[in-house]
Amino acid sequence: MESFRKTAEERLARIEQLESEALEADAIRRKLHNQIQELRGNVRVFCRVRPTTSETAIVDCAPDGTSVELKRSDADVAGFEFDRVFGPSSTQCEVFDEVSQLVQSALDGYKVCLFSYGQTGSGKTHTMLGDQHNEETRGIIPRAVAKVVEASEANAKKGWKYRMCASYVEIYNEQVRDLLKAGSGHSDKHSIAHVDGVTEVSGVNKEPVESVEAAAGLVRRAAAARAVEATQMNAVSSRSHTIFMLYITGEHEASGSRLTGCLNLVDLAGSERVGRSGAEGARLKEACAINKSLSCLGDVFQALSNGQKHIPYRNSKLTYLLQPCLGGDGKTLMFVNINPEAPSAEESMCSLKFAAQVNAVELGRGGAKRNIVSGIGKKEDKEDSSSGDKKPDDKKKVGKRPATARTAAGAAKKSKR
Repeated sequence: MESFRKTAEERLARIEQLESEALEADAIRRKLHNQIQELRGNVRVFCRVRPTTSETAIVDCAPDGTSVELKRSDADVAGFEFDRVFGPSSTQCEVFDEVSQLVQSALDGYKVCLFSYGQTGSGKTHTMLGDQHNEETRGIIPRAVAKVVEASEANAKKGWKYRMCASYVEIYNEQVRDLLKAGSGHSDKHSIAHVDGVTEVSGVNKEPVESVEAAAGLVRRAAAARAVEATQMNAVSSRSHTIFMLYITGEHEASGSRLTGCLNLVDLAGSERVGRSGAEGARLKEACAINKSLSCLGDVFQALSNGQKHIPYRNSKLTYLLQPCLGGDGKTLMFVNINPEAPSAEESMCSLKFAAQVNAVELGRGGAKRNIVSGIGKKEDKEDSSSGDKKPDDKKKVGKRPATARTAAGAAKKSKR
């Protein structure tokens, strides 16, 4: 009997040791994964060129997969380099494969933002949403939710319990609107606050996400409520920015470890010149609000790029809502979507220049608070730099290649990693 008891105790101790080693290995995996993402850049820019049947296409993607040229004439050729360039033949699967590691970062307790930028009709909504009923053409949002659900189920075998909930809002004329609340109107008042590094919007629904199907239902409800209107640029033009906010909380009961991450998936309103969009009256007001908020987004990236102490997050609802992702330890990936046809040359050039500005931003490792708790009462990464303050030495030195523009004569050389 004594021998049996001793054997049982030894086996129990061995089980506890293995569980401890597994938790330690998982923590090391999270740390290494984050280091890789930082080396690649906490702010990244991908370019995606929309397919076209037109013979007037003026955008060429280089075989290297990182550069693109816009040719307005034989004497006017501008080249840009980004972290990744997807040509017209790229698939939704190929695109998501490149961003899936940032979805993993959200599961690991980081604040992550993926957003699509470009003129109306350039493929932003296709990239973010796609066709949810088609496995091949579904976009980033349904694929990201599927990855989160699958990962949470896999981690359950390791003792982790994940809770996920989602909000879906639009910013229309600088007003936040809940797309998941029946009868929600533009008169509803929603304030934005940051609690423990997580964005909270007052009065909006947070609905549980326990399956891919549940998330798909939320997206369908939001799509039906979104503000759209016909313009000269597109028969159904989005007149607002939409943000799908997926809140992820993971807890390991045995160790007391806790992870709190957030994944923001943003479909920005179309960016184009007011004159060409044919906006008048209320549509003109919408266009001005859209362009102002996009300008504020550019100002934030410019301030981050310059290492300014004050970052103007509060100048627009969009930038204030996304603040935890845009600075400090946040992870941001921007898709610049391009229409390659000749009539869109000016809008495409503006989009590429804006993307080049964003791609110049380098965020340092140190600082921002990451909501990861190891053990009971022990919190990692406590330093908070959400105000945007950071020392020059904190800036990341490797892994970032800024976008460049060059003329046909080669006045500007390509930047190097």
